[in-house]
Amino acid sequence: MGLSDGMIKKGTGPFLIMVTAAFFGAPYTFANQTPTIEDLDRAIAMNASSGDAYYDRALLWEKQAKWDKAVADFSEAIKLHPDDVESIYGRANAYERLKNFGAALEDYGRLKDLTPKDATVFYNHGLCLAILNRPSGAIADFDAAINLNPQDADSYINRGLSWMKEGNTPQAIADINRSLDLKPDNPVAYYNRGIIDGKQGKLDEAIKDFGKAIELNPDYAQSYINRGNVYIQENEYGLGRFDFTKAIDIDPDVAEAYNNRAIVYYQLGEYDKAMVDLTRAKALGYKVDEKLAAQVKKLMDK
Repeated sequence: MGLSDGMIKKGTGPFLIMVTAAFFGAPYTFANQTPTIEDLDRAIAMNASSGDAYYDRALLWEKQAKWDKAVADFSEAIKLHPDDVESIYGRANAYERLKNFGAALEDYGRLKDLTPKDATVFYNHGLCLAILNRPSGAIADFDAAINLNPQDADSYINRGLSWMKEGNTPQAIADINRSLDLKPDNPVAYYNRGIIDGKQGKLDEAIKDFGKAIELNPDYAQSYINRGNVYIQENEYGLGRFDFTKAIDIDPDVAEAYNNRAIVYYQLGEYDKAMVDLTRAKALGYKVDEKLAAQVKKLMDK
């Protein structure tokens, strides 16, 4: 059990912040009304070479979170207009939603050629590389994004996380601190600095940073989980239990919190509660420590 260390989007945790551009062109209209899916189906049946109809139908699929269908329609629009930036951007976003980051990376690569002054394109290309565990390439993209938009705090955060992957902790801290200079009330930066603090063994600093992240965004369960993990390292089991319970209150399906609270209950001698939490964590797909589970069962049977 330790600090969570993964590449995540805004809202779930260390934060890699996905930035996507929404392109909503002039609506495809029928008698001055925005078309429905059915309207666009008919339009495409009548004229299969209408890139606009495929594009507009893809936007409607996006609104319904039907990402596979959005990809299919954006792809048809791109076949008809291979250099259409809006369609390529839309498909890249849909691929991201499907967690197909390799395909999204290809689309952002095309966009880098088509829109070389768009900082967001370099940002998202870098983010895909980071998620695919290619931090050196990600750093180059975040460098480009920062050159194009030096005031973007998120680029500094994500470049900092990539530096951390490369083992360059001083540069990682410098980038996260720079992001806080630009955006002092950003919980994302405090959260990620807490991750780095914890990895360096700076537990008191980690607790402060997770606390600040919680103050700024009290509804993010992972901040409580990571602060709870640090409390356990300091043998503050009561505080750890509080944080894991709070995380569960926020998100009843967060398996890690059940697992880690079970460890607290074990340390406190509350074996029945430990077993309940281990069972719940396992049911949610968490890979629990089977030796710990066996030990808890043995102690319960005494």
